Amino acid sequence: MTTQINWLGWIGSLLLMAILPVLASLPPWLNEPLRSILFHAFDPICHQIAERSPHYGGGQLAVCHRCYGILVGLAAGPIIALIFRAWNDKIGHILVIASLTPLILDWGLGVLQIWENTAESRFITGSIFGVIAGVLVARAMAWYRADSKTKGNRSSREDPNRILNAINYETESKNTG
Repeated sequence: MTTQINWLGWIGSLLLMAILPVLASLPPWLNEPLRSILFHAFDPICHQIAERSPHYGGGQLAVCHRCYGILVGLAAGPIIALIFRAWNDKIGHILVIASLTPLILDWGLGVLQIWENTAESRFITGSIFGVIAGVLVARAMAWYRADSKTKGNRSSREDPNRILNAINYETESKNTG
C-alpha cells in the first residue's frame, strides 16, 4: 500500500490552519467593531483572560498564550506532515496523547502550586499539541492510500474527487437519456 498526496487537500489544510494565528493576531491593529468580532469568534475556544494573553503595542491578541501556541502549531502541521510523509498512521493516537501530556502537566502542576507555568511554558506546550493536531488534520485532508488489491485505483470512498465524479456521471446520464 502506497501513500499518495492530494495536493489540493494539502494546500487547503495549510491555508485553513495558517489563517487562524493570523486572525488571532489582528485585534491590536483593528478598530473596535472588527476587534470585537474577532474576540467573539475566538471566544468559544479560548478564555481570553487578559493576563494570560499575548499583547502587542498595548493591544491584546484574540487568544491566550496556550491557544496561540496551538494555532501556531496547527499552521506548522501541514509542513511537518509533508516532511514526515512515511509516518505510520497507527501512532497518531499515541502522539496525540503524548502531545497532551506536557500541556496537562503544565496546567495541573500550576493548579497544584508545584510549578508556576509561564507565558512561555503555555505557548510551548500548546505548540507541541498544535503541531501533532495539525499533522493529523493535514493527513486527513490530503493523504489517501492506493490499495494494492485495486492495483493502484482508489475506492470511491477514498477518492477526493468522488463528488465531482458523481455529478459528472449524473450529467452524462441525463444527456444520453
